[in-house]
Amino acid sequence: MTVVVSWTRKTKTSRELWVMSDSRLSGGKCWDYGPKIFGMGRSDAVVAFAGDTAWSYPLIAQITSYVESFVNLRERAVDFIDARKKIIQMLNEALNFVSDVADPSLEVPDCTFIFAGYSARKQEFMINKVVFNSKRKKFEIKPSKKINGELLAVIGDKGPVSAISRIVSEREKKNTGTDFKLDMTPSEAFVEVLSSKRFREIGGAPQLTKMYQNMNQQHIGVYWPPELPHEEQKIYLRGRELGKYEALDHSWVFDPLSGNLYWHDFSPIEMQAKAKAERKLKFVSYKS
Repeated sequence: MTVVVSWTRKTKTSRELWVMSDSRLSGGKCWDYGPKIFGMGRSDAVVAFAGDTAWSYPLIAQITSYVESFVNLRERAVDFIDARKKIIQMLNEALNFVSDVADPSLEVPDCTFIFAGYSARKQEFMINKVVFNSKRKKFEIKPSKKINGELLAVIGDKGPVSAISRIVSEREKKNTGTDFKLDMTPSEAFVEVLSSKRFREIGGAPQLTKMYQNMNQQHIGVYWPPELPHEEQKIYLRGRELGKYEALDHSWVFDPLSGNLYWHDFSPIEMQAKAKAERKLKFVSYKS
């Protein structure tokens, strides 16, 4: 139960790649705590999934292990394009080790991936869907959509995927005749659908990972939930609420409603001031 959206956008000084997902895992229950965007063991590539975690998590673990185990893959001597092919081959070979299934349907991987990265050879971002072809019985790469030179891919459950795609399409149609820029439209559509709570399949805080042209990536904290005043919102990273005194190693936090990144003070002085204020408040409450 998932929705993942990935796209590219142009900033004033460069271009960047975004990946966003919800945090809900399900299977007899809803658990809004599941990481869905992962590094591939190299700084120029990420993978995100939608589907059955019984398939997705082991395969992603093998992707990371595979890349980290070989220096040419790990250190990017092998370009993202070639690494992607090798990873797909490895995923298909992994299927040969499935055995003793309770039902034939369990032999078919119920999962879809987004592979996103930067090709140093082509000097451009790349976003692909990786889907399982049940007729050919193997994972295959599918291209992402192109909108005025930018890439867009959405995977997940049919309801939220259709809703997000419809919002993006409507925005594009409204700007017919003008130079429509994808920019933050996918994020706005994603947040609108997630915060509407129309779809039981998705939930929890948004997860966000950004990739840059210098082939580095960063998981970004997110203010959530949107219905609370900003000062009451918590910061979530990869689906998990940060503890009171946890400090991120970068200070920019994403506000989904405005679509902007804001500098957040994680300095020791600020953290100590908050702790002192909380202790004082508790002391006053105790005395009264």
